[in-house]
Amino acid sequence: MYCTVVTSSRFKGIGNGLTYELAEGSLQAGSPVRVPLRNRLTEGIVVEILEKRASDEFDLKQVKEILGKEPLLTEAHLKTARWISEYYICTLRQALGLWLPAPRWTQLLAESVITYRITEEGKQALADERIKGKKQKMILQALLDHDGIAKKELYQMCGNISDPLRLLREKKFVLEEKRVEESSAASVPEIRAHPQLTEPQQAVYEQMKGDLRPSLLFGVTGSGKTELYAKLIVDAMQEGKQAILLVPEILLTEHSIQRFEKLLPRESIAVIHSRLTAGERRAQWKKIRKGEIALVIGSRSALFSPLPRLGIVIIDEEHEWTYKNEQTPRYHARETAEELCRNAVAKLVMGTATPSLEAWARAKQGRYQLVTLPERYQRQPLPSVGIIDLGSAQFGSLYPFSLPLLTAIGERLERKEQAVLFLNRRGVASALLCRECRRRVISPDSQLPFSVHHDRTGRPFLVDHTTGVTANVPSHCPHCRSPRLMEIGAGTQKVEQILKKQFHSARLIRMDSDTIRDPSEMRIQLEKMQKREADILLGTQSVVKGLDLPHVTLAAVLLADIGLSLPHFRAGERIFQLLTQLTGRSGRARPGEVIIQTFRPDAPEVIFASRHQTEQYLESELQLRIHAGYPPATQMVRLLFRGEKAEANARRSQRSLLELVTKEGNDIRVHCAPAFFGAGRQWHVLLRGSAPRTLLAKIDLDQCIVDIDPMETM
Repeated sequence: MYCTVVTSSRFKGIGNGLTYELAEGSLQAGSPVRVPLRNRLTEGIVVEILEKRASDEFDLKQVKEILGKEPLLTEAHLKTARWISEYYICTLRQALGLWLPAPRWTQLLAESVITYRITEEGKQALADERIKGKKQKMILQALLDHDGIAKKELYQMCGNISDPLRLLREKKFVLEEKRVEESSAASVPEIRAHPQLTEPQQAVYEQMKGDLRPSLLFGVTGSGKTELYAKLIVDAMQEGKQAILLVPEILLTEHSIQRFEKLLPRESIAVIHSRLTAGERRAQWKKIRKGEIALVIGSRSALFSPLPRLGIVIIDEEHEWTYKNEQTPRYHARETAEELCRNAVAKLVMGTATPSLEAWARAKQGRYQLVTLPERYQRQPLPSVGIIDLGSAQFGSLYPFSLPLLTAIGERLERKEQAVLFLNRRGVASALLCRECRRRVISPDSQLPFSVHHDRTGRPFLVDHTTGVTANVPSHCPHCRSPRLMEIGAGTQKVEQILKKQFHSARLIRMDSDTIRDPSEMRIQLEKMQKREADILLGTQSVVKGLDLPHVTLAAVLLADIGLSLPHFRAGERIFQLLTQLTGRSGRARPGEVIIQTFRPDAPEVIFASRHQTEQYLESELQLRIHAGYPPATQMVRLLFRGEKAEANARRSQRSLLELVTKEGNDIRVHCAPAFFGAGRQWHVLLRGSAPRTLLAKIDLDQCIVDIDPMETM
C-alpha cells in the first residue's frame, strides 16, 4: 500500500505531496503522520491512499509514525481542498492551509486524559477503615462516588494530593488509566426557542427543503431572512448535523451572535474570523473537530471549520465582495461553499436583498434555485426614497449636508426617532488641494490622493488608505512649492464635527475602521442604538449591512457618487447594492424615509435603487455585461505581476497569450495594463472569454499571481 502525503515543509516543488509506502490498511486519508524528508522527520497529512505507485523509477521511503487514530479532516474536506488547488491554481498544501492552523499539526491531535478509579481492594480498605491518612480517605471516597475521575478534576476536588495519590497507587487501591479524547457522537443541542415563520416565510422554507440545489434567497431588506436561517439551522441540529453561517465582515459576527444565542446555548456556537490569535484558532479548531460545536458563525474563513457532520452552509449578504480572498489561495466563498456542500451532501443557502450578477445569472439558468420574499416582515412598507441633486444645492461650510437633509435629521430628533447616515469615506477631508496649481497631494506609494485626518488634539495628518501609509501635512505644495494648501471634500470625521455643531444635544455614534477595531465594540454601539441611547449613527459600509434597528426612520447616503465612476465593470453594481442595502435600515417598525444625495441623479444605479427595482436593475446590468463580454457572461482570469520587472514580465506574458489565441482561434481577449493602485510597480494581464483557464497550462506562471474570477480588475 502507498499514500500521498502533503508535508508541513515549505520546500518548493513538493506542495502537492510526496508518495510514501505504508503498512496495508493502517490509516485513512486525512490522518496525520510523521515521514522522513531530507534526512529528518516531518509532519504530514495523508491526502490519498494508493493501491499502487505511479512509477517504479524511485525508491520510496516509509511512513514512520501514525500520529492519530482519527483523521484531522473528512473526505469532504479533502475533496474540496483538491478542487481549490485545481480550480484556483495553487498547491494542495496552500489549499489544506485553509482548514488547518499553522504547524505543528500534532497540537491538533486529541489529548490524552489521565483518569483514576478505585479498585476492589481500595473499596474494601475504605470499608474496613484501614486507611488512616485524611487525604487518602478523601481521594478514595471521591473515587467511590464518581467512577473514573480525570486528574484535573480530582485535584480540584481534593487539593494537592500528589503524595497520597502515589501511595494509593502503590498499594493497588487506585488505578491510573490513560485515554484519548474522541470526537463527540451526534447530539442535538438544546433548542431554546423554535423560530416561528410567517406564511410567506413558511412557503419559501418548504421550497428550499424540497430542492437539493443551492438556494438563492432573494428577499427585500427587512423580509425576515434571518428567521429562515434560524429555522434551517434548527432542522440541521435536530438531524444531528452542524451548520456554518457566513457574514461578510468580522464586525458583523457580534451582531449575528446576539440573534443565535437566543436559539442555542452559547457553548454550542463558535465564532471564527481572521483576527483570532494562533492559540485561539487552534482551541476553536479542536472543539469544532471534536463535534462540541453545533453552529459556526464568522467571516469567509469560517467556511473552513472542520465540522465532521456538516448539514448546511448559509451565506448571508451573498453579494458582498469581501467573500473573495485576495491572498493565495484566491478563492471565492460562494464557489467554494458550493463545492464543499456537494462533497458533504449538505444544503447551501445564499441570502441577499441585492444578488450578485453571478448568482442571479445562475439562478436564471436553473443552476441555483431562486426563492423570493418580495415583502417586508408583517407587510411593513418599504421606505419612501428622495433624491437630492447636489449640483444645485447650497452648502456653505456644511458640505456635504444639503438643507433638506439637515431638516429631516432635525425632525427625527424632535420626534425622538433615529437616523443612520452613510458616507463611504473616512477622515476629515478627501484630499489636500493646492490652491495655486490645483493639484492634490499624492501618496508616492499608490499615486492616489492622501486623505486628511485629525488626531485627538486636532492636528492634521495624511493617510493613504490603500497602503496604510501615514505622513505629515507638508508646509508647501510638492508640485509648485506654494504654501496655499486647503482641505477639500469630506470624510466621516468631518461630518461628525458638523453634526455636533448643528445638533448640540444629539447623541452621536461614529462607526468606521478608525473608531471600531473589534467586533465587541460594534456590539456595544449597536446596543446603544437598540436601547435608544443614541440618536444618530454615522458610518462607512458597516452601517448599511444587515443591521436591524427598529427605531431608525431616516437613512441617508451623503454622497452616492463615491466609487460610481471607477474604471471597473462592477462599479455600478457595487453602488447599487450599497444604496439598496441602505434603504433597508429605515422604516423596519414604522414608516421610514431614505435620502440619497448625489451629483448624478440620473445614474441608473441611483434611479433603480430609489424605486426599489432590484430585479429590473439586475436584468438591465446583465444585458450590458452580455453585450460587453464581461462576467458573468464570460469567464475572467487576472495575472498580477509585481516588482521592478513587472511591466516587462506582463508584456511578455501578453505576447505569449496572444500567440496562443491566434494559433488556436478561440474567443479569448487579452489586455495588459498597470494596476490602478500599484503606482506603476504592479501590472496585470486580464483574460476573458469562454474558457481562459485553458491557456494557463501553456505559459510560464512563475513570475505572477494567478487570480481566477477576480473581483478587482483595475
